[in-house]
Amino acid sequence: MGDVRLVAFDLDGTLLDNQGRMSSGSVEALRRLARAGIAMASISGRNVGKSLAPFLPDLRPALHVGSYNGAIVLGNGADNERPLLHEQRLPEDGFPDLLDFIGDCRVNFIYCRCEADGCGLNEAYLTDEKTEWIGNLVQMTGVKIVLDADLLARARAFVPPPKMIVLPGPQRREEVFEGMGSAFGQRFYLARTGDDRIEIMHPEVNKAVALREICDACGVSLSQSLAIGDGDNDLPMLRAAGVGVLMGNADSLTRESATEAGVRMCESLEDEGFSKTLARYVPGD
Repeated sequence: MGDVRLVAFDLDGTLLDNQGRMSSGSVEALRRLARAGIAMASISGRNVGKSLAPFLPDLRPALHVGSYNGAIVLGNGADNERPLLHEQRLPEDGFPDLLDFIGDCRVNFIYCRCEADGCGLNEAYLTDEKTEWIGNLVQMTGVKIVLDADLLARARAFVPPPKMIVLPGPQRREEVFEGMGSAFGQRFYLARTGDDRIEIMHPEVNKAVALREICDACGVSLSQSLAIGDGDNDLPMLRAAGVGVLMGNADSLTRESATEAGVRMCESLEDEGFSKTLARYVPGD
């Protein structure tokens, strides 16, 4: 199977289409990795539950999970027995300022609740308004989003989440992204995802951190890892991996950044880019 001992991948736009489905070719490619003893890791912006949901029962126990862009990282195993490998929430001193910015810009947002209790993780997505962009996210991921019209005010009493999502829509995304960069500098990690939203995490959170934690847990070096993604938030992981591959359906800004970083390109999701990448870099059974 070559030198690759761990394969890490994004979900939406990389493994899953806009209906949250993976192709039969991708399913078989993952099963081939499992048969060969190659470690697998889903590292995405999804929460833990929705990270695991697309996978069939024979694949789920083998899968390591990096959720919320790597803010929560779990090992493999039965779903209620997965070890917590890493946790990093938004900074407490910056969270109120972020809420102020969201209010001043009048943008739709999602508070990503993730709390541990005696039975595992209690997760929920809360939003202040049901917009077109919320509808698009629900359609793509299948996640349930709870409406709370007073969320902006009530969130000030909440524990800082592992991730916030701001949804300005495609017309305002760049304007809001640049405004956040000017307002907060290095206080948060900001990532463009899709063409209509921005994800905000602790400045030390990114998918490369999740990849390192999972490699350490598996006893695998970064140089022995293959990472595949399609978004701006995937680039840290692609740069850190031994081989980083960007999907052909990535947007133009992400493709430009990937080219500058020396990340390799593959076919689009529609052209089986995921399964073809595994065949190319992890050949043979």
